[in-house]
Amino acid sequence: MAAETWPTRPVRIVVAQARGGPPDVIARFIAEPLSNALGVPVIIDNRPGASGIIGIEAVSNAAPDGYTLVIGTLSTHALVPQTSTNVPYDPVRDFAPVANLFRSIKVLWINTELPVQTAADWVAYARAHPGKLNFASGGIGSSNHIDMELFNAAAGIDAVHVPYNGPSAAITSVAAGDTQAMIVSIGTGLPLLQSGRIRPLLLFGDRRSTLLPDVPIASEQGLAQVDLSAWIGLLAPAQTPESIVARINSEIARILRMPETIAWANRQGLEIIGGSPGTFAATIKADYRRWGEIVRRLKVQAQ
Repeated sequence: MAAETWPTRPVRIVVAQARGGPPDVIARFIAEPLSNALGVPVIIDNRPGASGIIGIEAVSNAAPDGYTLVIGTLSTHALVPQTSTNVPYDPVRDFAPVANLFRSIKVLWINTELPVQTAADWVAYARAHPGKLNFASGGIGSSNHIDMELFNAAAGIDAVHVPYNGPSAAITSVAAGDTQAMIVSIGTGLPLLQSGRIRPLLLFGDRRSTLLPDVPIASEQGLAQVDLSAWIGLLAPAQTPESIVARINSEIARILRMPETIAWANRQGLEIIGGSPGTFAATIKADYRRWGEIVRRLKVQAQ
């Protein structure tokens, strides 16, 4: 199907996570301007579960006709395939990268009831309670999970992993005190921060955020080696015509340059990435190799 005759009906964007997390928020933000550009409705289809496997598998099996897209993440395409057994999709072979969208800036959040005010306090407190503290994640093999495993290893912390069905449910558990800590994006944590139920201790980025100006970055705390940068992008099933991929990429590039997109990303604590399908494909392959080495070094058990 040529880009000249596509699209003639609604385009669906599958989100493999529950509503409220960065992938969902991003999908809903780009849907309206993309719909306006394409001249057809762009529908969001949330299919959460199994650390994103359910939604991603559905798209890997969809017709490669440009009418089904998916929000892919570092978790779904570089981590879960290496931390879960019998993953029913190949993160490289089964997808056509369309456009990298945003980079999610991560923060270490804790429950405010803990006697902890700084990252150093948290490390000391956790070391004093080995195996007795829990950390939350959006699922086994998710970036939330592996990020915390990497941080714990660097800091010498022994804590118990508690997976939830998506990052929103996980950070809510931290706020409730069912778990004590989590590494997740600024945007996911902000609503609960504003209610005073969680506290940010450390930001994983190359500079402080205007949203959390008093929160130090990891390198200021001697943890520069912990690189937790994570992309969120748009993909299609493999064999989707290159002309359609190029059309969507062009429209996404225009959307990412819009002043309202830049302002929105700043409010969400996201960094705009963009780029060609080829550069996005190279990023996925490089991160699959890099994080595979990290997973093996951390000895994260496949589930």
